[in-house]
Amino acid sequence: MTPAQQLRRDIENCELAHPMFMEHVHALQQCIDDALAGFAPKVTRVPGPSGVGKSSLIATLARTYPPTRVNGRLAVPVLVVVVPQFASAKQLPSCVLQALGLQVTRSMTVGAMFELMQKQLELAGTRVVIFDEISHLVDEGSRVPPRAASDWLKTLVDKANVTLIVFGIPRLERLFSANEQLRRRSRPARNFSPYDGSDPQQMTAYAACVTNYVRMFAAAGYPIHIPARILVQQTYLLTGGLIGVLSDFMRELARRGADSEPRSLTYSDCQMVLNEVSHAGSPHLLAFQDTADDVDERGDYVDVSLAALKQAYVYVLESNFASVPVRKK
Repeated sequence: MTPAQQLRRDIENCELAHPMFMEHVHALQQCIDDALAGFAPKVTRVPGPSGVGKSSLIATLARTYPPTRVNGRLAVPVLVVVVPQFASAKQLPSCVLQALGLQVTRSMTVGAMFELMQKQLELAGTRVVIFDEISHLVDEGSRVPPRAASDWLKTLVDKANVTLIVFGIPRLERLFSANEQLRRRSRPARNFSPYDGSDPQQMTAYAACVTNYVRMFAAAGYPIHIPARILVQQTYLLTGGLIGVLSDFMRELARRGADSEPRSLTYSDCQMVLNEVSHAGSPHLLAFQDTADDVDERGDYVDVSLAALKQAYVYVLESNFASVPVRKK
């Protein structure tokens, strides 16, 4: 494996413990610990844009509460279930059973499948079910009306006596607005948002993530020769504050050096990898677009304006059906 390939692998395996991520980890672990201790089940929802880090958060929780064997029987205290696109009412219990490693026959009725699911959750000692991509239930063209889907979740909580943690893009709020009984069983939404580039404290946290990657490049022999503030600002235009997109960019930048010996990476290298990364920020303010005409009299690149950073952030939220928070002055 070349140094660049090893760097790319290290970036793929790197899970940044940045402040917003860890805040959610600690809060959700408390929810799970309460459920495992036998407290009444609750529903916690975590809406957030694609690329914000929901998958990493689920992976962290799954590692913290892994399946075990008790007297030869599989125990799954925390079960992760992925909801497929356009899932039907019959597929929901089927998805849970498949996550438990069980196959179901197509001839089973919806009621029989729910009873089987409930029994298997009890046998596995499952106290928490984490649904990934629950917003698929309210996608355009979904086969399950929001009220029916939310009723199913409420029934699962009541009959199986399990705590639910549901993840998805902000559209998942339709499940809760459609059902007042589900809302009463739920905690307030834990919005997993990108870092706001106009907030100094949040921008400092985002910059720390960039710095962490820069150190990894330098240690591998690929120092990034771009002023730190410029790299932070330009990657923010690309990501709109989404750490998942930042990770994608850094992986592609590492791949850029795969065919060469360790060397310095430049602004031009950053420009060359943009075709391999989905631009999450505003399409009207693309990243790494400066040219020689944009260099100031000191030979340095001009700073990105605060308004441009804010526009990238707002675009990420609005394109993911999320409202822009109003911050106190």
